[in-house]
Amino acid sequence: MAQELSPRERLILCEVVALYLQQGEPVASGALARASRTGLSPASLRNIMAGLAEKGYLLQPHTSAGRVPTDAAFRVYVEELAGRAALAEREKAKLASRLPREGSFEELLARVSQVLAEMSAQVGLAAAPAPREATLEAIHFVKVSPERVMAVVVTRGGQVDSRLLAVEREFATEELERLSNYCTHQFRGMRLGEIRQRLERELAEQKARRDALLAGAMLLAQRTLEDELRAGGEVFLQGTEHLLAKAGPKELVALKDFFRALADKSALLQLLDAYLASPAPRVIFGRELSLGEEGELSLVVTSFRLPSGEAGIVGVMGFKRMDYPRIVPLVEYVGRLVTEWRM
Repeated sequence: MAQELSPRERLILCEVVALYLQQGEPVASGALARASRTGLSPASLRNIMAGLAEKGYLLQPHTSAGRVPTDAAFRVYVEELAGRAALAEREKAKLASRLPREGSFEELLARVSQVLAEMSAQVGLAAAPAPREATLEAIHFVKVSPERVMAVVVTRGGQVDSRLLAVEREFATEELERLSNYCTHQFRGMRLGEIRQRLERELAEQKARRDALLAGAMLLAQRTLEDELRAGGEVFLQGTEHLLAKAGPKELVALKDFFRALADKSALLQLLDAYLASPAPRVIFGRELSLGEEGELSLVVTSFRLPSGEAGIVGVMGFKRMDYPRIVPLVEYVGRLVTEWRM
């Protein structure tokens, strides 16, 4: 467990982290003395670094080597950046110009992940978990075959999703059109989670059994929303080639864990879902990410919520040696742009 730091220890620790991020090698006291604002000698800095190691902030890979920051040290460094790191106005303008002003919610998230990857030279990600809070705009049922009906859900924020439902009887095209109109009229403006709760309640009370149209609508709508909310959401990632280009032998092991996580979308969404309540940028380091034992990756992430209810996260994932003074405000500003987006 890392212990409390004095102001001087905190300053020196942040200088060690900054030098490590710059060089990518264990930091020796001599190199730190040349870069430090404290004016302390290498011997004095060596003693302070030894104390920081005892407190859990630095590691020494080898007896003759310099020191390497722990996850706790990275945490202190990022805390010191809070409120001080900012994007230049020209970069803000560039970001705003590169995000779409119209289109679907999915197109926006795909573009966000691409822009974050290009501007950070890391992996850009955007994710929208199951849209429980999204507001329904319309629901459509389309006959595919005698045993299959396609359900299309459109949210007020522009998210469009479809589900193929197996049905116990054949529905005529005209009947499905009436069911679509009925469900859209009844549920437009309600949040998807609320609609499912209402359907469960009304079906349990057997109100729907008195009317064949109502019964068909309730059952199809319930099936649709159960599948919609159970399926999770979407994850958009761009820029994995940036990590491959930077990876050393140890980092390649971490990448295997990362790519394994990408193959399991539900597990990845569950991991990211934990950060939906982070309106300000949050940085998650190493083993805290639950992406393997190596602990070489970190994630900078912030959440967003559209006025129509769609919520999600945007962020950057990379090796711990990323440019936090640039990436943290980058993620923060993109999250703000997404929140202000209109379909």
